[in-house]
Formats: sequence, structure tokens, C-alpha cells
Amino acid sequence: MTTHLIEYDDVAYLGFNIGYLEELPQHIEAFKIKLGLVPEAEYGKYKEPVMDQVVATARQGSSLWRTGAKQIRALHQDTQKTLTDMIALLDSNPFDSQIAQLTQDMLRHEAEFKRQQAECDRIIECATQTIPRFMDFMHVRAYEYAERKGLLVKGKSSTVPGTFNSAVTDESSLASARSSLEWHRRAYNTAILSAGNMGAYCSRLSGLLNATVLEIRMLKANQPARRMTVSCQSAASSAREAQRLIDYTFDNILRFSI
Repeated sequence: MTTHLIEYDDVAYLGFNIGYLEELPQHIEAFKIKLGLVPEAEYGKYKEPVMDQVVATARQGSSLWRTGAKQIRALHQDTQKTLTDMIALLDSNPFDSQIAQLTQDMLRHEAEFKRQQAECDRIIECATQTIPRFMDFMHVRAYEYAERKGLLVKGKSSTVPGTFNSAVTDESSLASARSSLEWHRRAYNTAILSAGNMGAYCSRLSGLLNATVLEIRMLKANQPARRMTVSCQSAASSAREAQRLIDYTFDNILRFSI
């Protein structure tokens, strides 16, 4: 029996990641404002040509989980019903006429979970193409600021500031920029982890559904009764594990987070 693979935070962080990508221009400007790189007259214009391609990539990726979240909730509900019906027939009459249709339904669900896995891979790809680039940008701008203000030696100004207040402001700005950089690093890590966990979960369900279908297709009406029982139990075993994962996810995660 596998673990649940995903938890509530994984789904929540996927939603957060989409909002993060949508708001990347605002994040870029907020960071620049911390270092005094945006005149007040330019506030809200989000001008940073060197990051235009990164912003465009983030904008394209921001739609991925929004549609996927709704689809995966509906997919869980549909798959729950199919598995319940399939297990009931495997326990009672594995050659019932409904088996053929339920098998097709399971293949459809399997394909959809595979598609959702691919969506998670695309989320990871988008995150790796955008957030590290932004972090590099922040590193460079913070270094330039520290060099300009004479703050490169142990975080202390190596030149005499014009006033005490200007020294405090300079060092506070750099500390704030570093704190911002660390926050964005955590955002990147959670995006990769949550999408990876969701992708692994979808892959596991796809595999369990496929295994169930393969076992069902191997059933033969002329099998000895004992072998038939074992074959039905084997098919039902994969179906029950898929059902367990789906029930847990729907009841404890999707019901509250989407």
C-alpha cells in the first residue's frame, strides 16, 4: 500500500504558485522599490525590459492549475463512482454486461490522470524557467546596490554616510531585499515540491487504473472457480487501492481546497 503522496498544502501551494506567476511583474517592481530603483512617478508601470520574456513565460504558465484544479476535482468524483461500481461487480458478477462500459470509463479516467500529470510537469517547467531567473535578477540588483552604497564588507558601510539616517536606510533596504530573495526562494521550492507531489499522485492513480483494466481483460469465463476468484480479487485489489487514494484526497483535500 502506498502513502497518500499528496497533502492539503500541496494543492494550496499549487494555487499560490499560479497567483505568484500572475503577479510576477508586481513582485519585480516591489523588489526594485526596496532598493530605490523605481521613481515614484513610475510606480505601477512595471517597467523592466530585461525581464519581459520571463514575465511572458510566467503569464502563459499562470493558467495551468486554475483550469486543472476544477477538472481534477470532477475527475475524482467520476472515478469514485466508476471504481465503486467496478468493485461491486468484481465481487459479485465479473462478466456482467456493465463491465465493458466500466472498463472504458476507467481507461478514460486513466488517460485524464496522465494528462494531469503532464500538466504538473508543465508547472514545474514554467517555475524553473521563471523564478530562478527572477532570483538571479535580484542577486545582481542587490549586489549593485550594496556596491553603490559601500555595504559589501560584512554588511557594513565602508564609506562615511551623509547622515546617520541614510546609513540606517541603506542597510535596512539591503536587508529587506535579502529577505525578499529568501521568500522567493521558498516560493520556488514549494512550487516544485507541490507540483512534483501532485504529478506523482496522478501517475500512481493512472498506474492503478491501468493495472485494474489489465487484470479484468485477463479474466476468462472458463477458468476454474478458485482461479477466477483469485483473478477477481487481484483486479479488485488495484481498484481498491485507487479508491482509497481518491477517497482520502477528495474527503481531506479537494473538498476544502478547490
